[in-house]
Amino acid sequence: MSSRDVIAAIERAHPGGGLDQVASAVFHAGHRLRPADQLLDYFVDRAQHAGMPWTEVGAHLGVSRQSAQQRFATRVAERHAATTRR
Repeated sequence: MSSRDVIAAIERAHPGGGLDQVASAVFHAGHRLRPADQLLDYFVDRAQHAGMPWTEVGAHLGVSRQSAQQRFATRVAERHAATTRR
């Protein structure tokens, strides 16, 4: 479903506008962003375990080293800890 389709569906469901549309948009955005976040988490984790530095990871994400590290470092560490405990 495209963004236009989602917008049209939200406007049909909540024709009065306002906060009901905002709440619905938050719900739909969350369902679209979670899989994207999981995809990035997975491949950033793999890159880190392959020895790629944060500078290169950030460059491929279009952000600085620091931004990439701040966003993903905790998740990478948690995922690594979970896999080593098994």
